[in-house]
Amino acid sequence: MDISDKNALRRQVESLRWFHQIDFGDGIISPGWIKASKIRRMSRLIFDRPIVGKSVLDIGCWDGAYSIEAARRGAGRVLATDHFAWAPGSWGDRRCFDLARTHLAPQIEVMDADLSDLTPDRIGTFDVVLFCGVLYHLRHPLLALEQVARLAKEVLVVESRIIAPFSSRPFMRFYPGKELDGDPTNWWAPNRACLEAMLRSLGFRTVRFKRPDRRLRRGLFHAER
Repeated sequence: MDISDKNALRRQVESLRWFHQIDFGDGIISPGWIKASKIRRMSRLIFDRPIVGKSVLDIGCWDGAYSIEAARRGAGRVLATDHFAWAPGSWGDRRCFDLARTHLAPQIEVMDADLSDLTPDRIGTFDVVLFCGVLYHLRHPLLALEQVARLAKEVLVVESRIIAPFSSRPFMRFYPGKELDGDPTNWWAPNRACLEAMLRSLGFRTVRFKRPDRRLRRGLFHAER
């Protein structure tokens, strides 16, 4: 990349509002809320097995950091979807995803679709489905998990806000306002036992839990067929 192209890209990147801090190379890193170091750490947890040649669906991809990581790791097909983060008036900006995809992984397929539109008839099924940072924003979490589970042939990866990680009794707490992290779109927080039980009820034989943060406020679950 020559200096004029590099400067033009830097100006584009810096003009947008990013959620993910994405490394474009040549010293250009988007000023995202989720830092690149965390994205690298989460990627190691999410992609805990080879995905070369696998099909990957990233639901709620936002700026596309994990879609890009799937492509970088050799996935045969990657479909990135979002709607809420790209909708007019949202905190997010679809232009961020498009810019990152164009420069880093143009082979990624993209679909602006609400969760209800993601059905096997419309998009098919995928070896690996990512459902990260979405569940607790939904008013009907078990119904959503049931729909997402139908899309996963091998493994469904769920990352969520959780509570009471050491309780063996499955339960979920409802937040009708801004009680959870000051965000009115945070409706639910399951505990670890609850989310594991929900995934098993949907036919996944094995559910593995990983701890993505030290405060145990979030959980990462690999649900396997």
